[in-house]
Amino acid sequence: MFGMQINMVPKTVIVLDKDISSASSIKSGKSGKSGKSVEGHADNQSTHNSTHNSTATATTTGKFGGLFKSNSIRSGSISSGVSGTPSSHQRGMGAVSEEDSQQYQPEPLDLDDYRQCLHWLQQTCRPVFMKELTQMSDVPVPITEENAKHPSLIGGSVQVQVGSWKQSRVQLVPIDRWGDPQDVLHEIQSLHKLRKCRQIIQLYGYLPNTSPTATQIPALLIQQPGYGSLRQFIDHNFDSIQWPERYKLALDMTQGLRFLVSQGVPCTLHSGNILVDSEGVAILTGFGVQSGQITSAPRQMTSQPSHSSQLVYMAPERLQSRGSYSPDWGIYSLGILLWELSSGRIPFDEIITRAEAGPRLAKNMEQLSSAIVKGLREETIPGTPEIYEQLFKMCWDGEASSRPPLEVVEETLQMLVVVEPMDMLMLPGEEMGMSISPIVSESIDGDSLSIHTRSMSIRSTSPGPSHIKSNFARPQTLHEAVSVSNPDMTEWYILSGHDIDGYAIVPTFSLECEITPIHTCLGHFLPTSLPILKELLDHDSDLTLLAKRSHQNCLHILLDRYLPIKNENGSAHLFTALDLLLAAGVEVNAKDVQGYTPLHVLMKNPKISSEDVNEVLLKLLAKGADTAIEAPRDGNVLALAAKYLHFEATRTILSRDLLASEPDSIERAIESCMTMTGRATDKFVNLRTKTRELLKLWTGTAGLPRREKTVLRILSDAGQVDSSGARMKCKVIHLAPEAQLDAANAYYETHIKRRREALLSSFSFQGITR
Repeated sequence: MFGMQINMVPKTVIVLDKDISSASSIKSGKSGKSGKSVEGHADNQSTHNSTHNSTATATTTGKFGGLFKSNSIRSGSISSGVSGTPSSHQRGMGAVSEEDSQQYQPEPLDLDDYRQCLHWLQQTCRPVFMKELTQMSDVPVPITEENAKHPSLIGGSVQVQVGSWKQSRVQLVPIDRWGDPQDVLHEIQSLHKLRKCRQIIQLYGYLPNTSPTATQIPALLIQQPGYGSLRQFIDHNFDSIQWPERYKLALDMTQGLRFLVSQGVPCTLHSGNILVDSEGVAILTGFGVQSGQITSAPRQMTSQPSHSSQLVYMAPERLQSRGSYSPDWGIYSLGILLWELSSGRIPFDEIITRAEAGPRLAKNMEQLSSAIVKGLREETIPGTPEIYEQLFKMCWDGEASSRPPLEVVEETLQMLVVVEPMDMLMLPGEEMGMSISPIVSESIDGDSLSIHTRSMSIRSTSPGPSHIKSNFARPQTLHEAVSVSNPDMTEWYILSGHDIDGYAIVPTFSLECEITPIHTCLGHFLPTSLPILKELLDHDSDLTLLAKRSHQNCLHILLDRYLPIKNENGSAHLFTALDLLLAAGVEVNAKDVQGYTPLHVLMKNPKISSEDVNEVLLKLLAKGADTAIEAPRDGNVLALAAKYLHFEATRTILSRDLLASEPDSIERAIESCMTMTGRATDKFVNLRTKTRELLKLWTGTAGLPRREKTVLRILSDAGQVDSSGARMKCKVIHLAPEAQLDAANAYYETHIKRRREALLSSFSFQGITR
């Protein structure tokens, strides 16, 4: 899917946000030679924040294809209490000031302690020599409590060597930073066992000490993914990441987690210990021995979520300290990460930020933890595909037994990666003529190369019949023929007696909802789907049937699932499909299981442009769609139009819906408009201000003439008043919903009629007759 070609190996990307030293992921630091992790409590984070404010940045260069072409991470500068390359006698994680050096004198390094590790490396791995490395550079990395070997070092920085080896970016971890010898041996053995998985951090080998007198000391070659942590990658690239790329990252995490589980390796997941390489592959590092520093070394060069934020990734049973490690914990964390990919932020980030800024951090985090155990979860982001939403909600279920197996999660994401949500039903495979690309991962010993196949995406900006027919085999059912936009096979199955109104579960539509063929057509709607829709309508497909569980009708599904296709015809196929459905008599005011009408769904779909929203709105209003119907929690259609800043739709509703301009309705719409959040661009701010000012024009005395004009329009279209506003029988143009007519007649009798009568009396008194 990412399909990257690297013309030159990029320099390492390092971005550490301000105060990142207090925002570490796994407790992987060392204290002296004991190998014990430095356990910092959440309450102590504010103390460390005041100790050091450091930012380390380097910039990625090189040419990439696909998403990453123009998204290099911004560069910055270092600012820390202590900097510079450590002198040869210092064996700690970082440089030490002259004052601290009197307090802390590291013990001389004894290579005999690591003799067993070196022997294992010599017996198992192929050595890598310095001459094989290119583009070497020193990168300053802040020293935090998690990577410091002595408290006095915290706040300084250490020079970390990075370079390239066989077109892979690597970090050199010298022996004086390895950690406890027994932990190191366990770590490198685990990494060797896990080397066949592309989504696991790679240990490429080691640099041997060639002679007893050589200044070079043994070092490990660890993979250093070029785009830093997943958290860092999302922060800088979220607006550019499309759903196929999010599916791909989610699939990588799932495959890595499943491999770790199959090998019996415990894993802790959060967006700080998942890294992203230059090809867009998610790399797992949060596993193995916590006190070791080898797998955590690449993470020390990236920005991390705060210590408090890591709580939200923990399963409820882990928060309650029930039982020992279980793979179900990883599935829960995976569900949180899937939501994070859809939203671009850490769950409950506003709550956590306020808690960290206040004096009662521990108590506030305890309350949040308790709420999560009781079932508190984040809201789904508008525009999230339904199958993806169902997947992460099942993964973060409070009951471990209710979470899906990793095999199911992987299969679902694999389907979403290979099968475009609006394209087709079938799962990928060679029999379907799809391109399978092997990705080779260098193993630790350099001899046994591992092949990890990944199906390439078939995404196209303007898919057509030739695109579909060339990539897929013959459909096996009517639903499959409809989902791949094959009109010939659709007609053949209909004429063969297949049930045109039969229900089936279409995985690309939903994991649970059963739908009919016409629902399948509208849920995967493309320009090439129009002939199929006409075919189904010509054979009297039942439009009264609803999708099971969601209770959506055809209009709900079309407006909820519609994704614009950029071509010369724009959204013409959407309007044609809408006209066909309305002409066939589809119900325009039907409510789904959540209480939403098609108009509510239209306003909530962020993929449809505001211009198209207004055009669809006009078509639905012409067929009697009622904008006064209240949606659960969201108010009427005016409130939704204002919330999503559909300015023209807001104007249209106000000019046609008398109830929408009631004071309570206007007040709620203004509130909804101001609660809309987005990037503070000039366009966004101006549009929000413009929408709010429009709503205010309909309040108070300024709104009276506008309301009167709306009343006369409604009654005139209904044939109850003439063009001058006088009561009379005339041609009916359009009947508004009954509630609108009743409100218009009441307003007319109360305000307009009395004023007209007073005006006529005044004219009569002056001898002017009609």
